Amino acid sequence: MPNPNYNQTITLFNCLKAADNDTGKDIWQRTVLQHCFYKNSTGVQPLGESLKSVNYYTIRIPVSDKYKPYSEWSKLPNNERSEYFTFNADDVVIKGDSPEEITGMSPNTAAQVINRNKPGAFKVNSFSDNTTSPFGKHYRLGDKRERTI
Repeated sequence: MPNPNYNQTITLFNCLKAADNDTGKDIWQRTVLQHCFYKNSTGVQPLGESLKSVNYYTIRIPVSDKYKPYSEWSKLPNNERSEYFTFNADDVVIKGDSPEEITGMSPNTAAQVINRNKPGAFKVNSFSDNTTSPFGKHYRLGDKRERTI
């Protein structure tokens, strides 16, 4: 029985780093993933005599045979790489099935795409592979942003 909390669609943009391809530029691959858990929490916490704003993103994606670790994904031929996805720091997630494309050039840099889609978009800064646990096998993506207010 599928987890009823996994009811969201996300658009994942994987970045094939310039150092890992022949073009000398980052290449972005768009993948739409369904049946995901998506949570965006915001809050305020004390920071000495001031306050800090905290924004957390948590995404859980069910185990998939289309997932490859970045070290394997990055070595796939171009025509095969599009069949798979990976998770890596600096990848971009947008809530929903987004038509956006990241080209690395204005107006479609990663930062510009994230800004256009806030608060439903973020840059991944944490990843864990939770597929070895006995129940609820999934991949977890996250981001935590703090700023003094």
